[in-house]
Amino acid sequence: MPRDTFSIFLFLSIAVLTVVRALFALEWLGGVAAGLVALLLIVEFTRIPGLQRGVGIALLLGGTVAAAFTPDPAAIILLGLEKTLPFLLLFASVAWLQIPSGQSPSLLAVRETVLRQPPGRRFAWVAAVGHFLGVAFNLAGLSLLTPMVEQGKDERLQKRLGRAMIQGFGAGTCWSPLYVGTAVIIASVPGVSWIEVGPAGFGIAMVLLGWSWTFDRLFARRGGGGGGTATERQSGMPPIVWARLILILCSLFGCIIGLVEGLGWSIPVALAVTAPVYAMIWSLLIRRAGAGPGAAATARRVLAGLPGLRGEALLFTGANVLGVGIAALIPDAGPAASEFPIAPTVMLVLIMAGYALLSAAGLHPVVTVVLVTSILTPTVIGVSPAILALALMTMWGQGTNISPFSATVLYMARVTGRSGWTVAWRWNGPFGITATLILAGIIAILNLNGFA
Repeated sequence: MPRDTFSIFLFLSIAVLTVVRALFALEWLGGVAAGLVALLLIVEFTRIPGLQRGVGIALLLGGTVAAAFTPDPAAIILLGLEKTLPFLLLFASVAWLQIPSGQSPSLLAVRETVLRQPPGRRFAWVAAVGHFLGVAFNLAGLSLLTPMVEQGKDERLQKRLGRAMIQGFGAGTCWSPLYVGTAVIIASVPGVSWIEVGPAGFGIAMVLLGWSWTFDRLFARRGGGGGGTATERQSGMPPIVWARLILILCSLFGCIIGLVEGLGWSIPVALAVTAPVYAMIWSLLIRRAGAGPGAAATARRVLAGLPGLRGEALLFTGANVLGVGIAALIPDAGPAASEFPIAPTVMLVLIMAGYALLSAAGLHPVVTVVLVTSILTPTVIGVSPAILALALMTMWGQGTNISPFSATVLYMARVTGRSGWTVAWRWNGPFGITATLILAGIIAILNLNGFA
């Protein structure tokens, strides 16, 4: 059997086993799926890009060393592999939405509208569109805007618009259930549902978008920007395009949130069930409109692309093994909230600051989330589960934007021809610091006012 075919089979098997395990409470399937994850990494190891392979190996080695100091190292490693299952399920699910989103006439019309914006409005449009396309279609939505920042563009303009894209995109983790970080955080903090944190997270995301635009006006746009052409000033978008875009986003989110809140499914499972069906229907409609590859061709392209997730699979496996391994070294019996030496609000702020520092140093945000949710639980800190989940959700996007090894930064580095360090630290570092301060202030105020 060709290697690609075998890897596709492994990905599909992992997804099916993870869904069946969740829906029918067959916990033993988790061990089987975890074994398939290990086999997938072995099969695809030589084809994983060098940087991702190096970071993934370092994470796995760190987790293995930590597990070696526990009574049952094998159980710790197995738990880390099992915790990777929701991530892989999310990656595979979102892949179904990437093909039709890149072919949709409505989304392409949105891109053309953004490209026509005059300099005075372009940053705000790029950030907003990057946000709302990203929250639904992840990097596939962001890729629609890449013509604005491709190699060869004016360096200063490239930097500004690149920042707009990923800052708008990163704000989506504050609320979108289709983001890997958001879905996993909600699943990792016991007693939290999306409806408890999603609306507040949406409001915080709007604050971040506003601050991103303000930051650009104050510190980056001075001394230039250029004038717009007559074509650029024709910036309106037909109402029918707005209506179709809203219908796409609302129908997709409605299906997922309906399954989550109505049936009590986890977000990864709801997305895994919804995304393939939604993608097939969407592809069929696009084909009937005279564009796109059609449903059958979309399915073939999605399946053929699954082995390409090998790098993400290694990184998230390593991060989970490291997080679980370190958490296992901490005694189970933590202090009661009344005995914890740091005030709850102060602890939340410290967690968010540490989150940013560790991300900038190159530690993947998932490691921070695993450690916090395993050690500094809401009971230990003395806060509600919802406020802790919201703090982690809002910081995930900022963490990925200032991490030189995150998928978002590596994608932007590849598109613009810059290094990951340049994109993470020089382009996003100053904004990330100020955004962290703003987010910490918002979370502190919400906690002091009893957000739950």
